[in-house]
Amino acid sequence: MDPEITPPRRSLVRDVAVFQLKLLLDAARDLVLSPVSLAAALLDFILSKHQPPRYFPAVLRLGERSEAWIDLWSAGRGAQSNEHVNVDAVLSHVEAVVRDPKGGAHRARVLKRWATRQVAKSRRAEAREATPGETSD
Repeated sequence: MDPEITPPRRSLVRDVAVFQLKLLLDAARDLVLSPVSLAAALLDFILSKHQPPRYFPAVLRLGERSEAWIDLWSAGRGAQSNEHVNVDAVLSHVEAVVRDPKGGAHRARVLKRWATRQVAKSRRAEAREATPGETSD
């Protein structure tokens, strides 16, 4: 087997697998956001006499953030061009854990703590955006 051909093939297989996973995440996000956006719009419509719309715009911001986080087309730009935390960063961590069986258990715990912090950070950001007139200090 020619060693010069193997790395590009492996890279292609990885890129295709990551793209398929991102497509799945993108579709799941759309399936979740569709009824959530309708419910938020209905709630805003019901409350429109008492307050300006706030739930539907919050769902739109959530969708926009999730779009940036999934970053479906990142494989076409190359791994170096994307510096913010997104699905690519998570998948890179997971790949490192899978490839290193000796340190895998430790790295899996570290990855779990990191993911928990990212979710908490995202929820705090959502809470701040949901209440634009209030300050958290």
